[in-house]
Amino acid sequence: MPSPTPPEPGLAPPIVITGEVVHGEKRGRAMGFPTANIAPTPGSKLPPEGVYCCLVRLPQRPAMFGATVSVGSNPTFADITSVRVEAHIHDFDEQLYGLRLELHLVHRLRDMHRFAGPAELIAQMQRDVISSRQLLARLGVAAP
Repeated sequence: MPSPTPPEPGLAPPIVITGEVVHGEKRGRAMGFPTANIAPTPGSKLPPEGVYCCLVRLPQRPAMFGATVSVGSNPTFADITSVRVEAHIHDFDEQLYGLRLELHLVHRLRDMHRFAGPAELIAQMQRDVISSRQLLARLGVAAP
């Protein structure tokens, strides 16, 4: 497995967020994109709001997993006003509650947007995951 620092020219070293997986609203799962909701370590500096291509380090696992991560207030849903960190780990379906994860944000895919509704958001999430997978493949990162 390659280093989390991307070898591709033009990409900055990754921003690293660590934190514990906590319960969320489970909207991602209902939309077909289960997420690990991360409570960042107190004092953590978060990157600008947006959607990121990411590598995730899980405790006691030698390989890193590809992911698409949202950092922001989820503007499509008016009831969420705080900044959230949510990681959709590609090809992964295990319970992670209470575990401490390390997110290596390797590339910013886009800004956060308010969508007209869940259908528009789901379509964009599908495009985000495809973009994230393609970038990780170019970096030589395969699913474990």
